[in-house]
Amino acid sequence: MKMPQSWWTRVGAFAAATLVALLLLVPTAFDSQYGSLPEEQQPGWFRAVNGLVGGARITWGLDLVGGLHLQYQVDVDKAISDRLDRYAAQIRDGIIESHPDAAGVQVDRIEGEHALLITTASVDPTTLVDNDRLFDMRLIQAGGSATTLRLDLDAEFVEQTRQYAIAQAIETIRKRIDASGVVEPSITRRGESDIIVQLPGLQESQFEQIKAVIGQTAQLHFQMVSLQNAAFISSMNLPAADGIVLDGPVPTSADPVLLQSLLDGVETPPGTELRVSQRETYDRARQQVVADTYVPMLLETGSELTGEYITGAIVTADPNTGRPVVSMSFDEEGTRMFARLTAENVNRQMAIVLDGVSRSAPNINEPIPNGRAQISMGGGGSIDQTMAEAEALSIVLRNGALPAPIEKQFETQVGPSLGADSVRAGGMSLAISFVLVALFMAYWYKVAGLFSVLALAMNVTFIAAGLALLNATLTLPGIAGITLTIGMAVDANVVIYERIKEELRLGVSVSKALSAAYDKATTAVLDSNITTAIAGLVLMEVGSGPIRGFAVTLLLGIATSLITAIFVTRLGFDFLTIGRRADRLSI
Repeated sequence: MKMPQSWWTRVGAFAAATLVALLLLVPTAFDSQYGSLPEEQQPGWFRAVNGLVGGARITWGLDLVGGLHLQYQVDVDKAISDRLDRYAAQIRDGIIESHPDAAGVQVDRIEGEHALLITTASVDPTTLVDNDRLFDMRLIQAGGSATTLRLDLDAEFVEQTRQYAIAQAIETIRKRIDASGVVEPSITRRGESDIIVQLPGLQESQFEQIKAVIGQTAQLHFQMVSLQNAAFISSMNLPAADGIVLDGPVPTSADPVLLQSLLDGVETPPGTELRVSQRETYDRARQQVVADTYVPMLLETGSELTGEYITGAIVTADPNTGRPVVSMSFDEEGTRMFARLTAENVNRQMAIVLDGVSRSAPNINEPIPNGRAQISMGGGGSIDQTMAEAEALSIVLRNGALPAPIEKQFETQVGPSLGADSVRAGGMSLAISFVLVALFMAYWYKVAGLFSVLALAMNVTFIAAGLALLNATLTLPGIAGITLTIGMAVDANVVIYERIKEELRLGVSVSKALSAAYDKATTAVLDSNITTAIAGLVLMEVGSGPIRGFAVTLLLGIATSLITAIFVTRLGFDFLTIGRRADRLSI
């Protein structure tokens, strides 16, 4: 029997698609064996296939292989507050620069509100502000010796800032995790301000390190140490307390949070604030830094130079102590600002404040035009521990500060035993459903049923290849989606086969029965799958986490089942009927 060219063309296309699908699955199949090895130790064939498919692979979900589940809440109000503080500083600096005659102008925050107050006795305050529609302005006090202008942040802008804070926090966390080497994290938003982080396959030894990398806000400010620092600290007369020790007049503590809470109640001169400063304790007998203590430091506020201008951060060694430091470089604008700041403050100390703690306060000996600075690391612990802290800090600085602090709501550690149980349960359900459906089709539809079994096997293969191509994460709901697809895929064949039987009962020939059945039943099959696909699209759009995983596999299954259920089975029937006289079908 000689088959026509068109049949061989279709067989060739099917064989090529099958080969591509199998190649896409090779990295996943051998990932546990070779994927964790350094590239130079991997077999040549594995590297070749991996490069050919662009690293496509399926990542196993948290419920399959275990790992870490974290939920954080973003302090979006702090993001708005920080934005308002920057606007206040910009307005204050702009007034001083453009209105030198406006003496005694005050720019103050209104506690608990998204508003500023500008008070002046010398000029009309409405002339001091170029309103770019971020603020609603109104005079709330006029007459007498002073006039006050209230600036309320636009409500729409406040909402945009909230949404930006969430989106930016998700992106920043993703960059930090990617830089830490964790493969395929799942980072999604839940509710108004919560972020869900799932890290499948993470080893328990990595838990603390990755949580530290995620949770560090890394808000960096460069502030000048006040000229009144020493005198003011000496005059505070703070009493000793639990966790606070007086070193002469200076309170010290090993707990920076405790010390900062004490300092928050101290009134400071205008334009200054009290921050804790890290101080190293040097053991002369052991000739090494053995611990960190924290002391108060009076800093000037209003610095515009922040971590958002940083373009690079690497770990280097301090030439004097040999201990790790983090060296930073700025972008063009940051370099210009840093050069101006150092040029205007030669022979003064500049504090590098990370998340509210002054980590370094070097003296500016000369202007620094190249835009480079260093952060000294804590002295407590071994060199290896300090190096790990420096590496983590460099990661968060390179990938940007969080736009607002995040607070961990809860965490769940999924052990490998639970993951193994999940894999067995999911795999067993998939295998059982496949076998039962295959047995039913073979029993009920004879040879035609065997074509359906082949199509079903290819359908599962194509779904897996599609997941690998998308670098998708497979979870238990995803396995449920594949299992559901198995039943739906043969449903299309049932519709077609029953139509063939109906045509044969009407007395038409086998070839005409096949043509009529595939032509007429395909429309019904498409209609039913399209309606299911619409539901899947809605689930993928509005769902998150497991729901999206289910929707992705469902949609992939619908697309592949339409191809295999119609294309593969028709190839089988054509093989039996083309070029020969077929009076009956085994169906």
